[in-house]
Amino acid sequence: MFVLKRLAEAAPTLFVVSVLVFFFVNLIPGDPAAQLAGPNASNEEIAALTEHLGLNEPAPSRYWRFLRGVVDPSVAKSFKTGRPVTVEIAERLPKTLALAFGALAVGLLLGTISGVCCALWQGGFVDALVTVLSLAGISMPIYWLGLLGIWLFAINLGWFPAAGASTPLHFVLPILVLSTRPAALFSRLVTANLLEVMGKDYLDTARSKGLSEMRVIFRHALPNSLVAAVSVAGVQFGSMLGGSVVTENVFGLPGLGRLLVQGVSSSDYPVVQYTVLMFATFFIAINLLTDLLTQWLDPRTRGAAS
Repeated sequence: MFVLKRLAEAAPTLFVVSVLVFFFVNLIPGDPAAQLAGPNASNEEIAALTEHLGLNEPAPSRYWRFLRGVVDPSVAKSFKTGRPVTVEIAERLPKTLALAFGALAVGLLLGTISGVCCALWQGGFVDALVTVLSLAGISMPIYWLGLLGIWLFAINLGWFPAAGASTPLHFVLPILVLSTRPAALFSRLVTANLLEVMGKDYLDTARSKGLSEMRVIFRHALPNSLVAAVSVAGVQFGSMLGGSVVTENVFGLPGLGRLLVQGVSSSDYPVVQYTVLMFATFFIAINLLTDLLTQWLDPRTRGAAS
């Protein structure tokens, strides 16, 4: 019932996103037909191309064609390549998902480990070091961190390739760069939640049974602390999809983010519209999965949701 309710709420959200995407994309400067025809094209050739692309049709007609393209790939074709946009997206989507999920996994792992260390040794050197690194990870822009990573690890040390996506090693540096912000947020979140539950009675009961402090933390305290982290992870995944646009262009990764920037620069309306719609769909789906996972981890939220 909860899933059906959330799906029913997602439908109008996607509709509003589709309307906004359609109209805002049409505000991109430049005439797609003139760009495709080239600088030496005559006015007649540009007019013929405008009619061929359907750009001279009324806005409601073009919007209806845009919606049809969601279910009929033969309608949604790139202005620039003439290929179905679904093919363009399908070729690039695995690279973007690998980048986003990899950054989320690394961020969760690093954030959880550093958060537990800060809670165990609060006020010590480890806590101070993680705090400084967390503030730096939250504050530094992704593009600046990416350029710094290329300069240090690719150019000077030669550990990783600077650009491309031909081998798994090409993804290591972009994933590490994109994971810095979620790692910093998860670290502060896990630390705060662990410190809050460390004095609870049920943990004293576990200690009285002879369990070591590490088992008390990892078996009883940490699962409760991760409930809030899972909720934040859903929001962070959406942020990482947005961050992938910058990261892919810094590292030359041919993913959806790079496709989106190329679509904007060439006024390729279908590519931009369906790519943004794809991002919005992923964001809504991940939020739904996050809510379900949160309810599974914390039964107290089930009653509130129902």
